[in-house]
Amino acid sequence: MSRDGTLLDLHTVEFKRLLPGPIELAWEYLTKPELLKTWFANVTLEPRAGGTVDVRFTAETCGGSGDGKGGVYGIIREFRPPHVIAFSWIQRRLQPGGSGKDSDEGQVRFELSERGDKVLLTLLHSGLPTTELTSHSAGWHSYLDNLESRISGGDTIDFMASFNRRHPQYQERLVALQRSSTA
Repeated sequence: MSRDGTLLDLHTVEFKRLLPGPIELAWEYLTKPELLKTWFANVTLEPRAGGTVDVRFTAETCGGSGDGKGGVYGIIREFRPPHVIAFSWIQRRLQPGGSGKDSDEGQVRFELSERGDKVLLTLLHSGLPTTELTSHSAGWHSYLDNLESRISGGDTIDFMASFNRRHPQYQERLVALQRSSTA
């Protein structure tokens, strides 16, 4: 199983990662704010379908690049403990002058399934603008590396170093996908 994300089309990336079990532990890392901030961002969520989710990227959670002003919000579309959480992804983009603009950037779906004493995590981010596909892909890749390290008892990885290493690879994949789409 590759650790890399697969660009399924010009708007979708999918990751599959095998994590240490049990499934309940992996679920907690996806839904408990105190654990989410150890590998992803400051997240608050209402743990139910129809509940809200609010994601704040800070310098602490983004390797020094987040300021807490931008972020993501959405509505939880599916919530089936300990197997699925899916939510809309509305990105708050800061504009010149400091105002904000919301951008609908699809839906994120985490699915967990048991594989012996391991847990298969499938992350699908669909409905992305093509212009954001490579950044989101490199970001998710780095966040999932961080999740794997944290859930295994390791340290937090250097998010920005990982992101900067991965981004060109996803850019190359997008260019190849665009070529094959027009051929």
